[in-house]
Formats: sequence, C-alpha cells, structure tokens
Amino acid sequence: MSTESGTPNSSPPPISAIATSAPGVNDARSAPKGPTLQTGDIISNRYMVNRYLGSSDGAVSYLCRDNKRDRDAVLKIIPSNLLVGSLSSDLTAQVQRAAALGQHPNLSSIYGMGKVDAQNVFVSFEFLHGYSLSRLVAKRREAGRNVDLRDIFTVLKHSANILSVVHQHMAHGVLTPYNLYVSREGVLKINNLAFGHVTARMLHAVGKGPLFDSIYVAPEMTIDPEQLSPASDVYSLAMIAIDLLNPEGLPADRQLASRATSKVLAEYPPKMTQMLMSALDAHPGRRPALADLVRVIQEEAERQGVLLGHPPVDGQLPIKPAVAPEAVESNVQEEEEDIFNIPELSGGASGSKQAAGFADFGDEDEERYLVQKNGLDYGPFTKEKVFEQLYADEINENTQVLDRFTQERMALEDMYAFTAGVREYIPKREARRQAEAERRAEIQQKVKQGGVAFLAVGIVASLVVLAGMIYVLVTRPDPQPFPMETAFASMDYKLLPPPKDFEEVKVDKDLISSIFNPKASEEEIAKKLKKIRRKRRGSSSRRPSGSKGSGGADDGNVTEVDMSGGATDGRILSDGEINEIILSRFGSLRRCIIKELNVNPEFKGATVQFFIRPSGTTGGVKIREAKYRNKAVGSCLVSRFRAMKFPKHSGFNKGVTF
Repeated sequence: MSTESGTPNSSPPPISAIATSAPGVNDARSAPKGPTLQTGDIISNRYMVNRYLGSSDGAVSYLCRDNKRDRDAVLKIIPSNLLVGSLSSDLTAQVQRAAALGQHPNLSSIYGMGKVDAQNVFVSFEFLHGYSLSRLVAKRREAGRNVDLRDIFTVLKHSANILSVVHQHMAHGVLTPYNLYVSREGVLKINNLAFGHVTARMLHAVGKGPLFDSIYVAPEMTIDPEQLSPASDVYSLAMIAIDLLNPEGLPADRQLASRATSKVLAEYPPKMTQMLMSALDAHPGRRPALADLVRVIQEEAERQGVLLGHPPVDGQLPIKPAVAPEAVESNVQEEEEDIFNIPELSGGASGSKQAAGFADFGDEDEERYLVQKNGLDYGPFTKEKVFEQLYADEINENTQVLDRFTQERMALEDMYAFTAGVREYIPKREARRQAEAERRAEIQQKVKQGGVAFLAVGIVASLVVLAGMIYVLVTRPDPQPFPMETAFASMDYKLLPPPKDFEEVKVDKDLISSIFNPKASEEEIAKKLKKIRRKRRGSSSRRPSGSKGSGGADDGNVTEVDMSGGATDGRILSDGEINEIILSRFGSLRRCIIKELNVNPEFKGATVQFFIRPSGTTGGVKIREAKYRNKAVGSCLVSRFRAMKFPKHSGFNKGVTF
C-alpha cells in the first residue's frame, strides 16, 4: 500500500487475532514458564509424565499416561500461590461442575484435579489429537484460502450443541478460536471449560490474559469477570463468526477490531448483519439467543446454495457436517501439535514429582451418587446401580440425587448423567404399568364372578361364629382383680408401659457449640469428647467410697425399681452411661445438625425424647418440637437414636430427654 504522494507507508499491518498459537504461549521447544517435570515422574500415584507440551504466562502442560485408566491425559499445572482469595475454591467448584456434565462429543473431558505438591495444583484433561481452530484458519489464510459460510455455520452449530447443555449449569466465558479444537476424526470440541475462566480471572488482576486483551471476550467481563453469563458466550461466538467472515481476519487490538467489524458485515445481507451486531450489543440482556444466531447463519448459507450436510471439500475446514451428516472419511492431517492450547493462563514455581489429594471425575463405575428416600440419603451408588433402582421402581424421575463430587442435588431426570436414560425409560415404564393394570382388572373381574357363589356360605358362617362369641361373653366368669405391679413383673419386658417421667440428660455447652459450628473439624470435636470423658472418669475416681458409680445405687437420676427378678443382677443404668453412649454417636448426630444448618442457619437444636428398655434397646423415640418432626433433621435424629444400644439394666423402661 502507498500514500497519495507515492511514499511507501511504513506502518506495519495490524497483528491478526487468529494465529497458529495463542498469545504468550511457548511451545515444546521453549523452556517452561513454571514447574519443571521430567519424563518418568509419577504424579498423584497415577500419572506418569511423558513429555512437556508447552506453557504460557501461567500454566505448564505435560502429556502424561494415566496408568489407572490406561489412557493419555494432559496435566495443566498452576502454582497455588497465584490462586489468591476465592480463586482456589472457585477453581475446584467450577472444575467439578464442568466434570459433572459427563461425556459429550463436542466437549473435551475433564478427568480430575489434585496437587503436584504443596506449591502446585493440576487439572487433568482429555488429550486431543488434532489442531486448534485458530491454527487451522491461520494456515489456510497463509495459503490464500478463505473460510466460507459452510465452515462458519459448522463451527457455530457444533459449538451451540454443547453450549445448549453447558448453559443449563454454567458458561464458558473465554470462548476463543484457541479454545475450539478439531480432532483427527473431524469433531469440533470446546476446551478449557471452567478452567479457562478461573485462570483468566487470575491474570486479569495483573493486567494479562484474555479478559484483558482478547477481542472475543464480552465487554462486561473485561470490567467485572464475575458478570459471566450464557450471553457472554453468544458475544464470543459472534466475534469468532465475524473474524471467519473476513478473509484477512480481525486485528488483535480491540478498538481496531471494533472498527473493522462494521466494514466486514457491510458486504453481507441485512438480516445476517443485524443478528451479528445484536449479538455484539454491550448490554448482555439485549443479545439474541444462541439458537437464533445459528438459525440466521444457516438460512443465509442455504440461500446461497451451500451444501451444509456434505463432508468438507479441499480448502474447507476439516469438520464433520453439522446437519444431515453423511458417512465420510475425515481429511484432517495425521500430524499433532506439540502444544495443547491454553488461553493465557498464569505461570509459577517449580513442582515436585509426587502428589496427593487427587479427585477423579470421569469414572462411570465410581460410587458417587446418593439417592434420597424418605428424607434420608442412601448410597453411594454407581450410575448403573441408580438405574437399577429406577428400573425396579424403588425410585422415580423426581427422586432427589446428590452428586458427591459436585455437591449438586437435583431430581434424577434433571441430572445430566441420567437425563437421557430416564427419559428413554419412562415410556417403557408407563406401558408396563398399563399392562399390569389391565391384568389386575381382568383378575378382579374373574374374582367377582366366582365370589358370588361363596357369599351366602360366608354370611351363614359369620352368623354361627358371632353366636358363639356372644355365648362365651355371656357365660364367662367375671375377671378377678390382679395387682398391676405383679402383672407387669410377670410380663416380658417388651410389654412394659412407657415411662411417665423423662429425665433430662445434659451435654457440655462447649461441645454443643462445636457441633453447631459447620467450620469445626472432626478432630476438634474428638478432642473435646476425649476431654469430657477424661473429666468424667476423674470425677468418678474421686467419688467417696460409700457412693456407687454406674451400676450402683446413688449416681443421680437413676432407675431404682428392679422387677426382673435378678436377671441382670440388679444393674442400675446411670445418666453417665447414657451420656457416654450418646457421646460415642456424636459423629452421626452432628451430620444431621450440619445438614439442617445448611438449609436453615437459624436452627438452634431439637429435643429428643425416648426410653431405654431393660434389654438396652430404645423405644418411643420422637422429637418434642412439632416443627421439626416432619423435617429432614427430625427424621435423621430419630433414626440415629433408634439405632442406639445401651447396657442392659434392671427396672422399668427408663425415660430420657436429650
């Protein structure tokens, strides 16, 4: 290009937003910007390091062999000191949520996460053989080949397929051509779900990364990364489409890219231009739905006669058709990249070779699901075991299921891992139930027809029996009085009447405060329990020789009446023994309390009333406060106390209030 005076223009051309590798990424030929591992190192007692793939401003990638699953995996390592504030917990929560989406043909799988050592954490991903979309497009532009409407629609359609699922639970946030990958089989996959957004937030604080300088990131996220929403991904896909529509591509500078956008769209039909510009609206609420954006692109491609259902021809992106696919051989090259693309992550210090705390998310036979029945959680079960309960009509599509990895609780039908199977089973179940109902109706009809003949005989027999009963009642002698004490003494203990008096068993206030503190650790409570028991034993050892401990006669609030005739050697059950048994079950009792506190922070406790039979088993367990009886905490506490076993003792049923 030259100026009007003919003097050569010395201004360099703007840097393109699409390049063969992501900005700031070093390939395998450069030294890693972070933890250095060696071939053969073992991570988390599971991953054996194969080779170094590449690094960026914050994360280092290694190709590893997953010895447990016999598969390749990519480990992305981040120094934990860069995950400041809530970033560490957010990374764990978001990666778990993304992993819970399970397998999808257009989403790279997340296998798990853990620690390399105290200074470095990792997330393990599926290893993809192929190229990033950015590399494929950059290579074609270098060769003078454009990206046509078939390619643009195919990219958008495949991306929309997986995002329609992802957006029910979360959003991507840093969707760029470097996060779209084309496998050797011609399958487009989205990478770095959850991981990319959290690490981009980490870099945003220091003025780096895609939230700081990428043209594909929605403007609201450059101001506040917490404003992530599905509309942010609509913006990103629209920018990717506009970049692909421009033969020269868009410049990497945001202001230059914004000015170039209007020039690019001026050459396309108004409806398509209007839809893409709406997707770039600065206000997320005014952006169109992703499905509408894809539909308009498809309509324009079909209007121009583009064969969307056919395999790619030479010069097109080697991606399988997005609509009406035909059986074709993918022409993706067999070569694979050194670098597993990571969009502007953060760097860190060197790491060690052994790890701990690994969490595995992708195992189909993992016992990860708890099934709720009658207000209580049962399990854990594998996915197959949950389906077996569904097929046996033990649960249904509305049963609440808890995923232990993501801590998400929802109806079985709404949990992504089960949705397809449940919806496929429901029609079969309804057909089976209909057939069973018809068989029952047929049997009932036969019974009615055959039963009339026996009705008269039954009436006569009933009258004879009734007459006999009346005769017995009239002629039997009057009952002789019998003392109640003697009556109960001659009965088995199971027939003893419930007690009228219930004695209160008190608990150490300091221990109670720990139990109602969700942040209190199990170790802290165990120490307090040990201290209370040691104090009680010390108090017992200092008791005067004339007094008696548990099993004696003066231990305070004890059952004094012995009606067993010496069957338990006159044993008296003390409050100390009762308290000791209850204290030994505080782990399970605390779980009931913590569950209620999670949904009701104002919960202050409940009163349990029960009695202890001479056999040591409990009976009459109930919650005094009516407002908790039908709640989960009431059912949980009642079941825990029903399962308690106390020492055998002599006397009546002993009433206890706790």
